[in-house]
Amino acid sequence: MKSIKNILKSSLYMLILFLILSLFITIFNYFNIFNYKVINIIKLLTPLITFIFGGFLVGKSSLKNGWLEGLKLSSIVSTLLIIISILTLEFKIEYLLYIVMIITSGIFGSMIGINKK
Repeated sequence: MKSIKNILKSSLYMLILFLILSLFITIFNYFNIFNYKVINIIKLLTPLITFIFGGFLVGKSSLKNGWLEGLKLSSIVSTLLIIISILTLEFKIEYLLYIVMIITSGIFGSMIGINKK
């Protein structure tokens, strides 16, 4: 039960961080502060940073096997993202590489989080 609570709490913080970073990307894009290539790189890095942060939180609150907690968190959210992309008919094979990157960043963040206790 505690594991589910930690995952839900970390998911909520991830959502808040993602919305804040998306707001900044939108503002930068609207005012043409950065080139479109830089904006595309930032759009790629935003979910990775979000998953590292979420993995860090779930790893910090777990007692052991931080990588496994990060894998659980990343897998749950990635499964939801895959389902949404299939339902919206925007699923591509290249998207799976991005999902692997997201899962890896969540695992990496949780390994950092469990060592920062």
